[in-house]
Amino acid sequence: MQNDSDTEEGSHLPVRVRPSGQKNIPGACRPLGEVAGYTELNKPMPDYAWSPFSTENDFNLASWFVRSKVAKLQIETYFAGFRRYG
Repeated sequence: MQNDSDTEEGSHLPVRVRPSGQKNIPGACRPLGEVAGYTELNKPMPDYAWSPFSTENDFNLASWFVRSKVAKLQIETYFAGFRRYG
């Protein structure tokens, strides 16, 4: 047994209608070009690549704390051990 839609010839694609509130904006999706001040703002960054951390190891440790969702109290306890024994 065939459905009526199976016997129709050709395929009917849905008609795409733009919502009434949507408008075309000329120039949308085109690159804006150079952002004023971006180069100057980022110039000192190579000297402070891990800022606000002093080393790559400090950055990696902090990243691990965040990714692992370590609680703030546990992080403070971890560093308190270094202050006490270090």
